[in-house]
Amino acid sequence: MNIYDGKFGGLSDSKHSGLAGSFYRCVGLDFHSKPGKIKVHQALAKDSATTVTALCKVALTVSSGETLWFSFTSGKIWRRSTGGTWLLVHTTTAAAGAHGCLGAMEHDGYIYWATQSRLHRIPITNIATAAHWTANAVEDWATFANTDLEFHPMARMFNALYIGDAHYVAKVSGVTGSHAFEDGSTILNLRSPNRIKTMIDYGIDILIGTFIHANVNKCEVLRWDAESETPTSRDQIDENGINAFIRDDNHVYVQAGRAGSIYYYNGELLLPYKIIPGDWSPTKTAQVNPNATATLFKRPVFGLSNIASNPCLEGVYQLGSYSKDYNKVLSLDFPISADLSDVEIGSILVVGSDLLVSWYDVGSSAYGVDKLNWSAKYASAYLETGILTPFNYRSELKNAVKIITNYAKALPASCAIVVKYKRKYEAGFTTMVGVEDTTLVQNVVSEVINKVAALQIKFEFTVNANDAPEIEFIEYLDK
Repeated sequence: MNIYDGKFGGLSDSKHSGLAGSFYRCVGLDFHSKPGKIKVHQALAKDSATTVTALCKVALTVSSGETLWFSFTSGKIWRRSTGGTWLLVHTTTAAAGAHGCLGAMEHDGYIYWATQSRLHRIPITNIATAAHWTANAVEDWATFANTDLEFHPMARMFNALYIGDAHYVAKVSGVTGSHAFEDGSTILNLRSPNRIKTMIDYGIDILIGTFIHANVNKCEVLRWDAESETPTSRDQIDENGINAFIRDDNHVYVQAGRAGSIYYYNGELLLPYKIIPGDWSPTKTAQVNPNATATLFKRPVFGLSNIASNPCLEGVYQLGSYSKDYNKVLSLDFPISADLSDVEIGSILVVGSDLLVSWYDVGSSAYGVDKLNWSAKYASAYLETGILTPFNYRSELKNAVKIITNYAKALPASCAIVVKYKRKYEAGFTTMVGVEDTTLVQNVVSEVINKVAALQIKFEFTVNANDAPEIEFIEYLDK
């Protein structure tokens, strides 16, 4: 029976059920760049060294190619040059409210960034050094009406910058050099207790995602033309918050609530689409932060963050396919350098072909920004099947079950696929011994498994620097 025949079904819905070609776990593996092959992704490696000392929930690619990374708590701002050099350029000290950055965007020659009570700005031409920031940054440029403590998302439309402030949408408009600020009381008022958590441009409109409270299961996505006093459309769902918009070219998905829900937005309504597989409960929760989404190689990626008790593996997931001819599937493609649990991913940027990810590792109290290492494969990549039933019946034990792994090419030096198995209800996996089948080129046949009614199989990829095994086909057979 085929386990994998070149058609990838993504993450299965559970250990017990999933689409053909899906896996219970697939970590750090690339199924899309060469359809029909399972390859190992490049590793994420810490790029910021010891420079970044806080979680950056806001990051921004500037039109000059530089990136800016904003601390959520301390007010610090770091610049990463186009050559990859990190520098602390500024520490925000707002005149009122907390100093952490809650939103930022480039607009009409300036970088605007928001803290709880204040909006600040600096000309783009003056962001290179700390001295430039000291001389040219204008803190407390404007004052928010509602002073939201957690969220000031931003979106640009029609030569204006729109900023969420609790239930208001504030606005920066006017020509370069004479921008004006409106606090939002007369622009768009969603009424308390709604709070704007995330915003995104959508054609010639703006999508707004709301949040009330972690224990209140009411939130909305609103479509607004950036001019009217009321939204064009609104759709309310029973989730405790619209956490993030995930852009897929002309389409948008929404991650909502704390139990892995993903919705598809059809231009007016939210339609249930997928659930990130996990052990969800009131005490096991996770979410996607508003700025932890991007597009890499034309495929959406998003960072899943633990809130409580690690209901599933955390890292950068991908929701994509090779082209329209393939199913759009979910997979955990890029674990961060720190860990797969107890982590929070603050923001994601894609710069050219590079993926940059800011994170906080709760276990080690460490912070950083990772970047893809194009000289090293991810060293802990693995596949784990759901529960398999050899020969499609469980009414009796089967003997002499064997696993056949077909490599796409000869194994590079010091590389291997380690095959393990676990019968149902066994606590751990047992490593199998593989023997190369000389009659079938590049096939490895693992030793037989006896007394099997149902089992799981795990494939661990042993890499050597930038070399890794590639798999075309996996099956299990009787002897």
